[in-house]
Amino acid sequence: MKITILALAAFVVATAPLALAQEENTTPEPTPEAAAPEQPPAKDPSVSVTTEKSPEAEKSTSPASSSKATSSAKTTSSPAPTKSAPSAAVMPTKKSTPEATLRDIENKWEASIMAHDPSVAQAYLGNDFRGVSSKGKIMNKSSLLSEIKKDTDTYTSAKNGNVDVRVFGGHFAVVTGTSTEVGKAKDGKAFKRSYRWTDAWVDRNGKWECVASQAMLLAK
Repeated sequence: MKITILALAAFVVATAPLALAQEENTTPEPTPEAAAPEQPPAKDPSVSVTTEKSPEAEKSTSPASSSKATSSAKTTSSPAPTKSAPSAAVMPTKKSTPEATLRDIENKWEASIMAHDPSVAQAYLGNDFRGVSSKGKIMNKSSLLSEIKKDTDTYTSAKNGNVDVRVFGGHFAVVTGTSTEVGKAKDGKAFKRSYRWTDAWVDRNGKWECVASQAMLLAK
């Protein structure tokens, strides 16, 4: 009996260190709760993702890019001013040539005969004017103006034709042409008169003045 107890005690003593070593080397297996990684809390779906800005995004915006964006915005918002077209009042007017100016004066002069208006001749006859009428009468400025005022004929047409202008030295010109006048005389008789004439013009201080004239009746 004693021998049996001693044998059991020796066996327990011998196996005790081996059991302790096995317990130390054995690593406890992780539980399902410990093995599963911790999930981040779910975001509130009412929160917009676009309203959140990470620190990295804030750092990525450099001063250089910010200044470029500002410069671009200024360029877009402040377009270069456009030059306004000058108004018609300040636009330079094209000066007429002496030929065109004299032709226009001659046409206005003939038209004034139809209206018994001496104002055109008054404006363009030189004070030293001398002329020969179609009747061979020598006339000065005052006598020619008087003839226009005393005219009692009624005109239906008075036009120039074949007007030729020659300018010499820019200050002297000779104009030749024809005139045709249609209407009725004081006695009611119809007439159609044609004249050929020559006018001499001088440019005095930028204004053309008629200083000599001669007319000839071609048909009555």
